[in-house]
Amino acid sequence: MRLSRFVFALLGVVLVGLAAAPQTAQAAAKLKSGDDIKAQEAAKKAAEAAETARLMAVVKELQSVPAIGADQASGSARRMALVVGNNAYSELDPLEKAVSDARTIADVLGGLGFDVTMVSDADIDAMDDALFGFYETLQPGDITFFFFAGHGVADNGVNYLLPVDVPKLGELERNRLPRKAFDAAEIAANIMNRGARLALMVLDACRNDPFVREGVRSGKAIGGLTRMVPTDGAFVIYSAGTGQTALDKLQAGDPNPNSVFTRKFMPILQTPGLPIVEVAKRTQVEVRTLAASVAHDQAPAYYDQIVGQYYFKPPQPRLFGMVIGIDEYGGEQQLRGAVNDGERVARALEVLGANEVVRIFNRDARSAFIAYAWRSLVREAEPGDTIVFHYAGSSYWLENQNGKEADGRDEFLMLADVPYDADFVKRIGISDPIIISDDTLTEWMEMAAEKNVNVVLVIDGCYGGGLLDREFANISFIGASAEDQSAAERKIGGRWHGIVSHAFADGLEGSADFNHDGFVSQRELYAKISLDVFGWRQFEQTPQFLPDVRETTGELALFELPADLTARIEEIAARDWPAESQQTR
Repeated sequence: MRLSRFVFALLGVVLVGLAAAPQTAQAAAKLKSGDDIKAQEAAKKAAEAAETARLMAVVKELQSVPAIGADQASGSARRMALVVGNNAYSELDPLEKAVSDARTIADVLGGLGFDVTMVSDADIDAMDDALFGFYETLQPGDITFFFFAGHGVADNGVNYLLPVDVPKLGELERNRLPRKAFDAAEIAANIMNRGARLALMVLDACRNDPFVREGVRSGKAIGGLTRMVPTDGAFVIYSAGTGQTALDKLQAGDPNPNSVFTRKFMPILQTPGLPIVEVAKRTQVEVRTLAASVAHDQAPAYYDQIVGQYYFKPPQPRLFGMVIGIDEYGGEQQLRGAVNDGERVARALEVLGANEVVRIFNRDARSAFIAYAWRSLVREAEPGDTIVFHYAGSSYWLENQNGKEADGRDEFLMLADVPYDADFVKRIGISDPIIISDDTLTEWMEMAAEKNVNVVLVIDGCYGGGLLDREFANISFIGASAEDQSAAERKIGGRWHGIVSHAFADGLEGSADFNHDGFVSQRELYAKISLDVFGWRQFEQTPQFLPDVRETTGELALFELPADLTARIEEIAARDWPAESQQTR
């Protein structure tokens, strides 16, 4: 089991107490009848069979998932965009950043191959002319993008986008809205009626209720945007969820030229290899985190009525890796397979043609060196690239002292200088350089999130589920086991390995590519690891995944397999393996 000796020493205290329990308690325990034992065994086998069947059903489903990029529009499909930004409202509160947002998005869309028309501070006639002209340019099969930044309201379930000359309407004047504003659903329908293949709409129009008047309850005023069931073929992203307002700025004097939504949406939109659903999910997470920094609730919503997936930029991931394997703690052997795990994963990454793989084993596993290596990899990586952070070794936790941890614990990874005595946890602090704390790991992941670099974070040790202090949309997290379980080592191919690490490396080398499209997706990788670990350990070890398996997409490519995969595996397998210690735990 992936537990260091000091953990066993801690467990020993508990075991001694149990051994001292009165013998009468044991004598009083009732022996189960033979029938009870048989029934329990039968139930266990039935549960195992059911779980195996469930996992195999997931694999079967993945085998039929369309190849990544198969639903992508052909290279000849035109990309057409209309971008509107309205600041200068004559009767409503003016906005500061809507026109700047529109310019930013127009530039990004131009870089993505869209033919962009932009209008700013448009009155009702200018908006009507722009929309009509846009519809007239569309041809069957076009990919379209409509972006609106400005004021918007909902009335009777209809979302209206407001031109700059809209009058300030009261509750009794709401029947004038259809003549003074533009129905967002109608815009989507008009686009699809021209034969467009996709209508992508982004509405940054939830900034406040522009019609609120002094002395009028907001509940009776015309409200902000509401949920819209889009036309088939349309994908709609709102800058905030129902009942929320979208921040124009974080605070007074905010120097960023863009709204909170656009400053996060823009770089994610440009990231290669993200299907449109993943673009929306990542924007949702990152905007929510940024808005929360000023105690504001803003989580962009999206509504999907498209079949298949669409990529603004196809997957072209470069790959980097950092593998940490620690068998020796405090100068003595504690584990048997952690270094083997690191080497196994490093070789799998090299099979895939990784640009760089940093190996950090045993005494080299010092916090300063690991931090330097991580920052170097993030600095070198570009948006859409993938970094694998793999740790095999022991991990543990301390009681949180500042009340900031939801689970009441500060989890940490143990480095080479950690002593192995039972009093270790009494002497250590969460900022001690001989560990990597959850706070530190979260800071490192934020570096990658800021650049929209994908991270596959694999922790093959115990208590890994709480190692990240916030949700990250760019991170695929794989923990070896639930917090009340141990992470097992097994002898595989004549060497000791953690079974999660081995399954992960095996998946990278192609066995997780269930639909044979040349990519390993997030869902495929999770399914591969779940199936392998269950085959070894059944219910005794349950790998943990973030995002939750149910929230994963089969279209998010984590790894691309080379055409000469088999030859690369054979070439790298022929290399000498690092010398292994003959000690056991």
